[in-house]
Parts: sequence; structure tokens; C-alpha cells
Amino acid sequence: MHSVSLKKAVSLVCALALMLCSVLMTGGAGVEAMTADEAKQKLQDLQDELIDVNKELAKAKDAIEEAKQRKNTYTKRVNIVKEQISILQESIDAKKVELSEKQAELDAKEREHDETNDLFKKRIRAMYMNNDVTTLSLILGSDSFSEFLVAAEMQSRISQHDTELIEKLQKEADAIALQKEVIEKELSDLESDMDTLEDKYSELAALLQEANEDLTAAEAYKKATEEEYDRVISDMQETQKEWNELMGTGMISYVGGYYAWPVPGFNWISSPFGWRTLYGQANWHGGIDIAGAGIYGKPILASNTGRVILVRYYTTGYGYHVMIDHGDDNWTVYGHMSSIAVSEGEWVAQGQVIGYVGSTGNSTGPHLHFEIRIDGERVDPLNYLNYNYEF
Repeated sequence: MHSVSLKKAVSLVCALALMLCSVLMTGGAGVEAMTADEAKQKLQDLQDELIDVNKELAKAKDAIEEAKQRKNTYTKRVNIVKEQISILQESIDAKKVELSEKQAELDAKEREHDETNDLFKKRIRAMYMNNDVTTLSLILGSDSFSEFLVAAEMQSRISQHDTELIEKLQKEADAIALQKEVIEKELSDLESDMDTLEDKYSELAALLQEANEDLTAAEAYKKATEEEYDRVISDMQETQKEWNELMGTGMISYVGGYYAWPVPGFNWISSPFGWRTLYGQANWHGGIDIAGAGIYGKPILASNTGRVILVRYYTTGYGYHVMIDHGDDNWTVYGHMSSIAVSEGEWVAQGQVIGYVGSTGNSTGPHLHFEIRIDGERVDPLNYLNYNYEF
């Protein structure tokens, strides 16, 4: 589901700790008794170690970014669900009030129906029990036969009215009961939706907690890796110092290995090493130009481990550029950067970001001008670069 888990991050931290302990036990005694060859070999070993640590540092940074993205995503989704729950709860509360009001209305209608029905039953019972007397009373109480008929008709109408009133009340009660059933169904649906939302909230909350744990673990691993990185750099500096003292020179020893491709994902060479035509004139090109659609702003990686010996911010020539000393007169140059991410004197590992592709200086468009210099001479980088290496 995601690239870094808490267990994986913890395992990496443990592995790093074991690696550090091993280094401290085997290499922490100092370099006082080393020969020049041993010092040079240790520099090469440290370079390999630095490459590995730098890879792990890059992984840790990616893990932090990925965990942050997941955390932000889940935080937003949790907040949305919380808002949905709040709105739904308001609907449920309103529906409960509506149901309560409808129940009160139904209770009142049923009481009215029962009272009217009881009154009607009492009246019918009295009329039935006193039927002859009532008829005789109407005859004796009437001055004429027509008056008797009118009285009898009125009594009949009263009876019919009572019946119709009861029927009307029953229909109204039935209608209210139906409305109540509808409201109860709507309330049940809302409560079911609430259950679904609460389950979703619990799921998202768990994912958010997991993202937080992954972020904490990744940050802890990054910190441990940075400490290991600093330790390797410090050891390299001490070993280099010892080698310089043994050799009687201030030059660093070549770290060895291969030169890695400096702009991963972009392999088009817009201008190769050698003679070319520039602005209508023959021009010697002492490196290669790496270009391609979308390359502007892409990270530039150190092609090999070494020490940054030159950082310049020119508006002409190479523009913003960096030079790295890899030892024994092995240098690399990175030109036309949009920005620079390292400082002079800084040790960098192979694959470390040193800047970003731009088009500063004498540039015809976004690209990286890349050089390899050996013994002060520019050489064709394609004879030294390793295309297959991936950071």
C-alpha cells in the first residue's frame, strides 16, 4: 500500500546500528600505524561505504516525503469525514425532533379520536336504550307532524356527523402514522449512514496513525543515517590527512571506482565531446551536454565521491558551476546550473545532489555541461561514465 512501513524502518535503524558498531570495533582505533597503501585502501573502502550510506539517506528522505504525503492525505480525508459526521449528526438530531413532534401529533389525534369515539358510543347506547321513549318524546314534544319529522331528521344528522367525524379522525391518524413510518425509515437510513461514516473514520484514523508512525520511524532512521554519514566523512578526512602526511602532499588520493551518470533519466547528448560548430564557428567542446525535454530544474548528482574545490556563480561562460576533486588530479565539472546545493571544501558522496539543471552563463538552453578532467586534461566522459548504475 505504501513504500515504507514501520517494521521496515525499524529494521533499517537496527541494521544501521549494527553496521556502526562493527565499524567502531574494526576501524575506530585510528590510522596511526597505517601505511600509505593502507590509507589509500581505506579511503576506497570508505568511499564505497559512503555511497551505501548516501543511498540509505536518499531512501530515508523519500520515506519521509512519502509518509508526509500520506499523512497529509489521510488528515484531509479524516477532516472531511469528521465534517460529514457533524453534518449527518445535525440531520439525525433534526429528524429525531421531527419524529418526536410527529409522535406528539399522532398521540393528540389518537386521544381526540378516542374521546370522540367514546362520546359517540355513549350517545348511541343512550339512544338505543331509550329508543321508544325518545320517539314518543319527539311525538309528544312536537306541535305537528312536520315538526316531528324535522326533529327526527336532526337527530339522524347528528348521528351521521358523529360517524363522519370519527372516520375523519381515523384517517388523519392513519396519515400521521404513515408520516411517522416515513420519518422512522429516514432516521434509520441516517443512522445507518452514520455507522458507515464512523467505520470509515476509524479506518482513516488508523491509517493516519500508521502514517505518523512511519514518519517518526523514517525521521529517526534519517537522523541515524546522517550521523553515520558524518562519521564516514570524518573518517575519510582523517584518513586523507594521514595519507597526505605519509605522502608529503596536500593532494587527496583518488577514491577509485567508476563515474556515474550525473542526471538520471536524461540520456540525450545534445552536444558531444570534441569539435563542433557554435554560432557559426568551429568550437572545441571539452565535455558533453546532457539535455532533454523537462530537464530544467532536475537534480544533478555527484558523478563520484570527492571534495568540492570550486563553486562559482558566473553570468557568462559556465554560468553557475561546480568542480569536484576526486583525488590524484581526477576532477569533474558541472556547468550551467540553475542553483548550487554544495559549498567549497565539502565532501560529497557519489550520487549526492550537488545542484540543479539550468541555463546560466553561455548557454543555448537548459542542459548540464559535464566534464571529466584527468591530469589536467579534459577527456571524453563517455569513455569513463557507467550508464548502467542507478541511484
